[in-house]
Amino acid sequence: MKFPIINSLITIFLIAGFYSCGTSSEKKDDHSHHQQEESASHSHDHGHSHKAETMTLSDGSYKVDTEKSFIKWTGKKITGSSHFGKLKLASGTVAVSGSQIGTDSEFSVDMTTITVEDIPADDAKNGKLKGHLENDDFFSTTKFPTTTFKVTQIAKGEKEGMINVTGDLTIKGITKSISFPAHIMNHDGTLHAMADIVFNRAEFDIKYKSSSFFSDLGDKAINDDIELELHLYAQK
Repeated sequence: MKFPIINSLITIFLIAGFYSCGTSSEKKDDHSHHQQEESASHSHDHGHSHKAETMTLSDGSYKVDTEKSFIKWTGKKITGSSHFGKLKLASGTVAVSGSQIGTDSEFSVDMTTITVEDIPADDAKNGKLKGHLENDDFFSTTKFPTTTFKVTQIAKGEKEGMINVTGDLTIKGITKSISFPAHIMNHDGTLHAMADIVFNRAEFDIKYKSSSFFSDLGDKAINDDIELELHLYAQK
């Protein structure tokens, strides 16, 4: 008779299926637990990956390290495409009082150091864009070789090591107040500040392909907002 044989085969398949499902479930549980552990061991704050550090600094004046410090700039078209590059800081000081950043802090940016990094350096388009950014359509770097920022107010941020900064930004001789959050860290006595800053170029009379000044640009318009990613290092 064939029925006992068929019943035996069904029993074997059921047992195999039971153990197979149990193993798969255990693997999923292990993988999920592993992901949770990885997530718990990382900190992602203010758009940058790093471990949170307590900002404990001795009082005094910290001089900006112009070789190490930099600003990454990004400009975007309304279509979504973008260009980006870097700028170097020309000078700066960070005042610390009571282990807090003070309003005597300021820095200047050397606009003549502007670079384009989304286009290969040996591509003619790189030099063309760099020259355009330097001329009067944008930053007029010959007439205005530096941009400055002076802190006017500091407020405590929502998280440890975070502060809210307000200050006067001067571009092309025009000064406007801007505010942004910043993350302040202490690396063995070196002050490291990181901040994502956005300013409206139209407020500084940078009109090129700006919808604030021209209404017929269509998809050729360039966003007024320019994004800056500041990495500032300073030491006593």
